[in-house]
Amino acid sequence: MQTLDELVADLVDRYTGDKEHPGDGGPGLIHRLDTLGLRTRQPTDGGHAPPGSRPPTSIEAVSWSQRIKREAIGLDMQLRTSARTQSWYRALKAIPPGAEAADRVPEVLSTVGRWHGTVLTVLGLRGPSVHFRHALCLSCEQRTVYGRADDDRPRAWCINDACKDGDTEVPARYEGRRLYLLTENRPS
Repeated sequence: MQTLDELVADLVDRYTGDKEHPGDGGPGLIHRLDTLGLRTRQPTDGGHAPPGSRPPTSIEAVSWSQRIKREAIGLDMQLRTSARTQSWYRALKAIPPGAEAADRVPEVLSTVGRWHGTVLTVLGLRGPSVHFRHALCLSCEQRTVYGRADDDRPRAWCINDACKDGDTEVPARYEGRRLYLLTENRPS
């Protein structure tokens, strides 16, 4: 799991990823959304891009870019408790220290992590998540569990904002052995 600083750096500076999923060191993810030629992953060894890595439509990529920028400006204003806005770039860069100062790091990490994951999915750098429609979240008991079945790290999470995991007070996440509890939790 990346830190808040690393997630923000991936979004605005250089996409470096993490140990398990290293990035390519290219431009930041939001810049890729805004630039047509950077919207799809291309193999470094030549050949064709993998299936499903088509570039998103212009309106889809720009829409997500603008939404994330707008939300980043709003979040920065909340963290600073200020009515003054900054540019989206400065606002995103100010989020990690603002979250620490406001003692809201877990909540902000979840939000920025969601932006990061959305951009990776829109750019085709990661496959989409799927809804586990038959599984109930173990914390909030709602059918709001989504997951991704990556070969190296299958995981699931609850998208209900009202869900509070007993350990972290943020929506529940399921990885490793805990993921398999969802299969035993299937309603009849």
